[in-house]
Amino acid sequence: MTTAVIGTGGIGSAIARQLAAGGETLRLSSADIKSARTLAAEIGRAAVAAAGNRDALRGADAVVLALRFTVLKSVIDEIAESLTDKVVVVPSNPLSTDAQGKVSRLLPEGQSSGEVVAGWLPSAARLAMAFGSMSADLFESASNRSPEPAVLFYATDGDRAGEEVERLIRTAGFEPVKVGGIGQSGRLEVGGDLHDLIVGPAEARSLIGGA
Repeated sequence: MTTAVIGTGGIGSAIARQLAAGGETLRLSSADIKSARTLAAEIGRAAVAAAGNRDALRGADAVVLALRFTVLKSVIDEIAESLTDKVVVVPSNPLSTDAQGKVSRLLPEGQSSGEVVAGWLPSAARLAMAFGSMSADLFESASNRSPEPAVLFYATDGDRAGEEVERLIRTAGFEPVKVGGIGQSGRLEVGGDLHDLIVGPAEARSLIGGA
């Protein structure tokens, strides 16, 4: 299977590495084409640097938009015509960092990035919020844990998006657990009760059931 990864910063690179390690073929794109080429060269034969965002989507079964929340809408607008019937996986947290390094939340309390992103996507796209519930370093260190895999939580409203994101999560070396629909995706974000947790399947389902 082939997945496009748009964005080769910390989390995008971590996702790409773990998907490739699990056997996924990747098409990489970045605002900095040199970054995409460097990551593709690091990964090897499983990855290719695309000429741009639209090119990355050609032949891809799904796309991961591993972008800062502040640029996410502009990229969605750019590639909207290519997202029809496509599974779109978004790990973005609604945060910004100023020149002094201060981190601030961009959305009102109680509103999740998933709810906002759903409104930006074309109606025929199939959204899943996933891969943003851990920092990049934690994501890579927790992948392929044994003897019991670590859980990666996700949220989606659709069955097809759920099936595809579960496949990607397993490919990356985790056990998928659904927290609910897109309206529950705030639990995965920085500050949410499920963010940066390393738990096994039984504990994860207990946390979901106890919500």
